[in-house]
Parts: sequence; structure tokens; C-alpha cells
Amino acid sequence: MDRANGLGATDVDRPSRHRSGGGGVRALRPLVGIGVVAAGALAVWLAPGKAPVPGLPDPGILVRSGLPVVRTASEIAAVLVVGALLAVALRVDIVALRIAARVTLVWAALALVMVVLTVADSLGQPLAGVFDVLVPSIGRLPVAVAWLVVAHLAGLVWLGIRLALPPAVLLTTALVGVAPVALTGHSSAGGDHDIASDSLMLHVLAMSVWVGGLAALLVFARRPEGAALARRFSSVALGCWVTVVVTGVVNALLRISIVDLVTTRYGWLVLAKVAAVGALGAFGYAHRRRTLDRLDAGRPASLLRLGAVELLLMLLTIGLAVGLGRTASPVGERRRLSTTEVLIGYDLPGPPSMIGWRLDLVFGTVAVVGAIWYLIRFRAPTGRMVSWLSGCALLFAATCSGLGEFEPAVFSAHVSLHVIVGLAVPALLAYGYPVEWHPKPTIAAVSAGVLPVLLYVVGGFDEVAGQHWARLATLACSLVAGFALLRLRGIAVYAVAGIWAAVGGALLMRETALGRGFYGKLDLDWTRDLLADQRLAGWVALGAAVALVLFEWRSPLGSVRGEVLRRASGQPAATIDPAGGGPAAIGRPDRVPDRLLLRPGLQAGQQGRHRSDP
Repeated sequence: MDRANGLGATDVDRPSRHRSGGGGVRALRPLVGIGVVAAGALAVWLAPGKAPVPGLPDPGILVRSGLPVVRTASEIAAVLVVGALLAVALRVDIVALRIAARVTLVWAALALVMVVLTVADSLGQPLAGVFDVLVPSIGRLPVAVAWLVVAHLAGLVWLGIRLALPPAVLLTTALVGVAPVALTGHSSAGGDHDIASDSLMLHVLAMSVWVGGLAALLVFARRPEGAALARRFSSVALGCWVTVVVTGVVNALLRISIVDLVTTRYGWLVLAKVAAVGALGAFGYAHRRRTLDRLDAGRPASLLRLGAVELLLMLLTIGLAVGLGRTASPVGERRRLSTTEVLIGYDLPGPPSMIGWRLDLVFGTVAVVGAIWYLIRFRAPTGRMVSWLSGCALLFAATCSGLGEFEPAVFSAHVSLHVIVGLAVPALLAYGYPVEWHPKPTIAAVSAGVLPVLLYVVGGFDEVAGQHWARLATLACSLVAGFALLRLRGIAVYAVAGIWAAVGGALLMRETALGRGFYGKLDLDWTRDLLADQRLAGWVALGAAVALVLFEWRSPLGSVRGEVLRRASGQPAATIDPAGGGPAAIGRPDRVPDRLLLRPGLQAGQQGRHRSDP
């Protein structure tokens, strides 16, 4: 199990490391316990009290008080899981894996309790009577569904730990698990709810990494490599703090006015949260100025003391956020929203056009951060750097231009964006990424091909049309799967091209329009022929299949074409790299295979480079 998680035998066989990790865990338990109790009490105190109204259903004091307490505990458990898995991903200690397994079970159990409490609170039913209507009511309440998804994802994390899945997979699943609830509630309704939901999701993700990472650092700070870990986490924490501040400001501006900040209860809670985040920023500055230097000198006490207070404030901030989420935002100036604005978050005044602009907060941020990260992290040849940056620019342009703006309302725009984000962008990123990484061909091909089949051939698009979370999931999965596919090249690429060709044919022959139920609800000023638009989407899918075949066939890295040409010219067959499925360099002693361009752990002067690269 240790080997499967990327942890060598030495990580388990060093008693001193285990003692330091175990001692850190024991010291942290009272602090976390105090934080959970204090944060839960704060959430109950801040949550607006609802006095029972005669004649109206009342869930009772147990539900009204229990819901914010359980939610606070669940969110704290989630960030602790994220922190433990982050430590495992950084190969800090196997102790963190056991911590994650235990806390994940608590997280899953609390999420299931939240499903029951959410239904009881929404229906005004006491706990004793809610179980009779629990199952049929869950599907009608988005927040209850979100908590059920969280419980399943937490269970998958626990199962993944038992099955010794890679730490990166476990960490990603845990981060996905904190997002569903953020996509419901205040931010998922009203105008601009797409930006509001995205900003809150990024806010919660950044806070999870920040709080969980600090908790893990406090556990392992006394270890010999504690100073290096603290330096690395300091940069991550700064990025998380900036993300929390920016996304918090964006979310607040979408809900309230400046006047509401000082005249409403909701505004006061927002100001309190701003003060808490500002204080946490001051803690981070103090760490950079004092405690990190002392930790370098072998004196971790200052970091542990200041970090403990900081962690306690973080947990209280989570309780404050729960209380804020239970408080109704100010109504402000009443404005009648159009049907289109209610469904997708904004109006579409004119016919589809590429000339337009609407920031995609998730993928626009991914594109910008990806470009900056690459420039800081790698010193790759110019050709590869240009390829990566071009991929980031294409991702930003596709999701934030008119194509991304009209994607929720126009099926052909949806398929076009799916193709660009799932195939064109990954092609540029895969060539530009200078680190050796070869996923399994079968898994990569299935991952890249299963989503278009489910959506456009099976008809799953009818069920998720217009759902913002489905858009995020579709584009994210397509981007990752496409990147893995185009790192491999060869037969897997041709297989996925065949799948897209089949999808295009299915769309051209389909007699009913996909998503017609959702598209029919939109109140648009321009007319549309849904079947004609679907046929256009079919041609886009066929074009993607042809382009994918030509890309692979004409590329000098294409393993199938290269082998055919070598055999036709009478040259000896190339040896095939079993990991990547591509041909090794033959007869070119001055040429190093692409997979050896940059290898983790090598210094810049040791990296192999193509002499033909600019």
C-alpha cells in the first residue's frame, strides 16, 4: 500500500518521523476540538433565529441549532482531509494517510446527517417525522442532493485510500467533494449566478487548501524537513489568501451594495469575515517575517504557537461563514429578471456571435494561473513554451469570448466549446508540458471518449442542459482527459477520433433536438432552429474527428504514421516506448526523445533537449 501511494519503504521505517508525526497529531487534537466547539457555537449564535409561527410547520430547536453545528463540523472535517492528503501528496509521512482515512469517515457521516437536517429544515419537519418523507424529498431539494454527493465523494476518498490509489487522485477527489454545496444556496440563484457560484467555489477550495495545509504543517513542523515544508506552504498560503480575498469581494459585490454593508445584518457579517481574513493575512506576514527564520534555525516553537492561534481563528472563520450562509442577503433594489437570466445568470440580447465577452471565473483563472505557473516552474525550449502559452490563451479566449457566453443557450456553441477545450487546448498543452508523464493508453482513451458518447449519443445532455455544475464538470473532465490522451499519441488518438466521428453521425441523424426542454424555456429575442443547430454541431464533431486524425497522422511524433513510413522506406522498425506508445529515436544520436526533455528531480543543466527545438 505504501509503495502504491508513492511512499517508499524508508518513509515507513523511520521511527523518529513517526514519533514526530504522531506527537503532532496528539497535540493538534485538543486545538481542533476547541475550534470545532467554538466555531459551531458561533455559527448557532450568528444564524438568525426563527421563532415558531402558529399554524406553520416548525422543525424544532434540535434541527434549527443542529444544522449549523453539523455543517460547521463537516466543513472542518473536509479541510482536515484535504490537508492530510496534501501532506501525503507531498510525500511527507504515511501517518497523514491514516489520519485522512479516519477523518474521511467522519466527514462522510456528517454529510449524511446534513442530508437529513436539510430536508427537515426545508420541510419544517422535526427529526422524528422526517424519515417518512426523506427519500422522495431529497431529489426536490438541491442542497440535500449536494450533501448526498459530498457524502458519496467522501466515501470514495476513503475507499481510494483502502485501495491505495495515487495521492493526487485522492486529493483531487477530496477537493471536488468540497465544491457541490458551494454551487447551491444564495449564489446559485438570481442574476449573475454563474459568476457568483464560481467565485464561491474557488473561495471554498482556496480556504480548504489553506486551512488544511496549515493543520498538516503544525503536525509535521518538528521534523527535519519542517523548515522546507513551511517555506513551500508559505507560498501556497499566500496564493490561497489572495484567492479568498478576491473571490470574497466578487461574491459580496454581486449580492449587496456598499450601503448594505453598514445597514444590514448580512453586511455586518460580511465585514466581520473581511476582518477575520485580514487578520489571517497579518498572521501570514508575521510567519514570513519571524517564525520561518526561527524554524530554519531549528526553533519551531514560535511557528507552532502562532500557527495554533491562526488555525483557531481559521476554524472560527468557518463558523462565521456558516452563520453568514444561513443569513438572508439584502433584497436591495428589486429588478424583474428575465427567464433567461434566471436560468443561465445573464441575458443574451442578440444572436450568437464570437464578438463578446463574459469572464469565465473558473477556466479564465485556470488559464492565467497555468501560464504564470509554467513561466515560473520551467525553463523549456521556446517552441514548447509558446505551445503551452498558446494553449492557455486559447482556453481563456474560448471560455471568455462570445463562444463561451452563448454556450449555455446554443447547442452548436456547446459542442464547439467542448471540442476546443477537450482537444485543441490539450494538444497545445501536451506538446508544451516538458515533464515525463505517460498515462495508461486504455484509461486515457476511455476517459476522453466516454463523455461525448454519454452526452450526445446516449442523450445524457437532456438531463444536464443548463446546469452550471454540469458545464464545469464537462469542460474540466474534457480538458484533463484530452491532455492525458494527447500525451500518449498513437492508436488511442485514432480511437477517440472514431468516437467523435460516431458522435457527429449520431447528431446528424437524430430526429429530435437534444436539450429542447431547456432551450424552449429561454426567452430570447432571436429565433432558432434547434434541429438545424444540432446538425451544425454534428458537422463540428465530424470536423473534430478529421482534424484529430490529420493531427496524429501528420505529426512527426505520430507513432503509427512514423512506423508506416519507416517500413515503406525499408528502414528498420523503431522500438516503441512501452510507457508512452511512441517511437524511440533511431539513427539520431543527437536527438533525445521528448519524454526525456525534462525529468523531475534533474537540474537544469542535466535536462535533455532537442537540438532542433528553437
